[in-house]
Amino acid sequence: MIRNTTGARTRTARTARAKLTVLVAGVLGASLVALAPAASAAVPTAATATYTCHPSWKASGGLYYLYEGYSDTNTTNTKKGQTGNRVIEVQCLLTYWANRVGDSKFSPKGIDGEFGSNTEAAVINAQKACFSDSSEWDGEVGPNTWPCLRRWSTT
Repeated sequence: MIRNTTGARTRTARTARAKLTVLVAGVLGASLVALAPAASAAVPTAATATYTCHPSWKASGGLYYLYEGYSDTNTTNTKKGQTGNRVIEVQCLLTYWANRVGDSKFSPKGIDGEFGSNTEAAVINAQKACFSDSSEWDGEVGPNTWPCLRRWSTT
């Protein structure tokens, strides 16, 4: 503490102490806010949600297949207009292959859990790469397309 000859604190010392108090309160306050439960935080909607993919390879029946962490189905139909974990899985699988082969036509243009036009177009492009029969190019992920996306090889 800085004192003048009369023993009173100087203005500089008071200002410095006030700034330090504000700084400490700001740091502690931010820490407490970060630790507080997010009861008042807005719940993300499908329009604002983004998801992280977790690619890994799983063994099943002597084969390895790609699994992204949201759905392990190989048969359930998933198509335009649907939302949820199966859609996120499809979008993650498509993103994985788009990055792997370096071709954006396989990208769903984001992972939001909504099966929209971009996801449908990416599925059709993947189906064209997987199936020579154009009757398979329907934009839906079903019993034939799931295995294609999970084990797709570019060789």
